[in-house]
Amino acid sequence: MRRSIVLVVATMLLAGCTVARGLTSTTCPSSRRLLPQAAADYIDFVQVDGITYQARTAGPTGRELHDSDLGAQVSVVRCKLADHIIEEPGGQLDGDAAYLDPGTAVYAVRGYRPSFRLAARREGKPVLFEAAENPRAGTWGELLDLGGKVRRITVHDDSLHQLAVLGDRRQITQLVGLLLRSPLGPAGPCPDRANVVLTFSLEDGTATSLAYDPPSAGSTATPRCRGRSAPPSTLPCHDRPPRPDRSGCRSWSTTSNCRWATWPV
Repeated sequence: MRRSIVLVVATMLLAGCTVARGLTSTTCPSSRRLLPQAAADYIDFVQVDGITYQARTAGPTGRELHDSDLGAQVSVVRCKLADHIIEEPGGQLDGDAAYLDPGTAVYAVRGYRPSFRLAARREGKPVLFEAAENPRAGTWGELLDLGGKVRRITVHDDSLHQLAVLGDRRQITQLVGLLLRSPLGPAGPCPDRANVVLTFSLEDGTATSLAYDPPSAGSTATPRCRGRSAPPSTLPCHDRPPRPDRSGCRSWSTTSNCRWATWPV
């Protein structure tokens, strides 16, 4: 049974570091052309050093962040885009966020590369943001900082029913290495749901997840909502609790979280 689980996870993973720069200004430049639009629907994101980070929930197996998890301040929010659309070339810029107020400090997360995880306080509580799109990342290892940090891999279906658990450290090391060495493709549109969600439980008690949507027989899965390219200003993936949201990726709250790989079958 364990061998079959390893083979399934390995098949899925086969397809499947820059440091954030501080921003000195804490206000949105008056030159930004932001058009008020109440219908604007953003993923909960922040952009730092050209990397788009999306807010993450603890999910079914991880814990929330604590103040003790916060490291040095690496950036600050300048423009809050909620209820606005960007009316200028270039789209999102460093310091832009969907729902964080201007002046909100952005911190590194202890134990992780800033190019993978950042955090910010909202209503007094730390919120975890993980890299969703990094234009400089060529492999999953350049996007995710998981090497030596995974203690368990759990497989769920799209209703979050647990299908399997892998806890053998040697096999986990092999599978995570397989993922991190895999090339990272460009991001694409979000499908309605994922068929399988892999949750990586980490040594510090937090967790991160990736979703896999098997393609038709003989074809290759296309990237979904995660990769090298920058996302559009708005994405139609939002508010689908309590199941995984429209992206099918990894959200169990009212914020959309899209993170996808390219996995051949």
